[in-house]
Amino acid sequence: MTGDSLEEADCLDRTVAPLVLCVDDDTAVLSSLRRTLRGEPYEVVTASNAAQALASLRKRPIDVVVSDERMPGVPGCELLAEVRERWPGTGRVMLTGHPGHSVMIRGYRAGVDYLIHKPWDDESLRRAIRKLIRKAKRSRRNVPGPEPSDPDVDRGG
Repeated sequence: MTGDSLEEADCLDRTVAPLVLCVDDDTAVLSSLRRTLRGEPYEVVTASNAAQALASLRKRPIDVVVSDERMPGVPGCELLAEVRERWPGTGRVMLTGHPGHSVMIRGYRAGVDYLIHKPWDDESLRRAIRKLIRKAKRSRRNVPGPEPSDPDVDRGG
């Protein structure tokens, strides 16, 4: 773990491990996500479709949902829009292997915090998840957000 990772880990609530839900219909992608996120200071659970993901969200608080965009049945953007509506404090990351303007628009409309293209950069994905976990913890505690000068705030630029 880098020095930054240790600092970020200190920001996480150590009494209950943060929870990240990864959703993809491709088991190889879910395995890859688990490998990428191994060793991080949070628990990773998986679901192979939107129905399973929603069931997990109803059972216990999830800090971040990482979902594939293209899945049979309910696409990732619809799942993440429902997450935003029902669990607004939960961070939302959409993965896509089909980047383009239409995917960006769907992600924006769904309230996605991060849109990450496949194949993803491991460190960028881990950094996005850590930021969203901190944000989720702040929203649960009603602690004011970061100041505009905070260098860790992603302003989409």
